[in-house]
Amino acid sequence: MLAALLLVGGTLIVRELLGLWPAVAVGMAPALALYGGPPAARRIAVAVEVRRFRRHLAHHDRAAG
Repeated sequence: MLAALLLVGGTLIVRELLGLWPAVAVGMAPALALYGGPPAARRIAVAVEVRRFRRHLAHHDRAAG
């Protein structure tokens, strides 16, 4: 509950200081991070592991051949 109040209050303060669109960005950023963060982190982790595995295979092929 406190987090919601801080988010609303922070958004209202930013709206008064910087205007409407920066306030919308400040208000939406945490929601988008919570929604899109875990899938993005998973994709990055899979891409890193695939790259590591391909390098391992390439190294193994060079050593064997």
